[in-house]
Amino acid sequence: MLKISWVKYTLLLLALFLVFYGVYITVNLELSRGTVIIVAGFGLIILTQFDWGEIKVLGLEAKLRNTINDAETVLESLRNIALPISEISISLAARTGRWGSSTPRNELYSLVNSVSFELKKIGVDESNIDKIKKDWYYFTAFDMCNALAKNALEKLNNHRSILNNNYNKWVGGRPVSDIEKQIELLAPVKKADLEISKIHSIFEEKDFPKSYHNIQEIIDNSVTLTPNEKAQFWSENQDLWNELVYFMKNKKLCRPEFWLNYPS
Repeated sequence: MLKISWVKYTLLLLALFLVFYGVYITVNLELSRGTVIIVAGFGLIILTQFDWGEIKVLGLEAKLRNTINDAETVLESLRNIALPISEISISLAARTGRWGSSTPRNELYSLVNSVSFELKKIGVDESNIDKIKKDWYYFTAFDMCNALAKNALEKLNNHRSILNNNYNKWVGGRPVSDIEKQIELLAPVKKADLEISKIHSIFEEKDFPKSYHNIQEIIDNSVTLTPNEKAQFWSENQDLWNELVYFMKNKKLCRPEFWLNYPS
């Protein structure tokens, strides 16, 4: 249908511009207007892929032979994919940057599975499916590591608060005359501060396969926590740890019901 290449590519560029502009409008101005623009962009993308002899959409191909049944099958699968993809895009665009309004885990997980299922139905290989899920992998890994780190920081901060209060009580608002005692009381406070800062610095690297092992090392090697407190920490967080390790190795949830309902 669109055999003149320069026309086809001009329309494709226009379609991509509409999609990105629609996301911008959705995030910054108005959801309904942005959604209309995004849909128009998707429509143009589909239009540019039509040809008399074949239909190619998002890497899918159906050659027209005696009937259009094959093409209809591809288009139906495309519709099933486009709906959840559009829903994810619009949902994320509408909620990005708004405190306390991120997409719920179970909703995002359901949509990701829906997209994956439809792609498998039409023969897309696993490597390409993995590519489209890379953001889900990234943010799920981030959230799991963050949940574990949050629990670790809670214990360390509690200890740090107690140690600092002990020091302040000893000082009592008076000038410090016993420097050795001051150094002795401040030493554990500084060690707690160091362990806390190490956990915070983990997220600056954004290397989550490495991050969760770093959190484990900080807890196991902590001089602030007692052996009993370390054992209690791992007992309380064993399920989270197992889920995190499994997800990092397999790129899927071991027990979806556990993580999807885990406190944010």
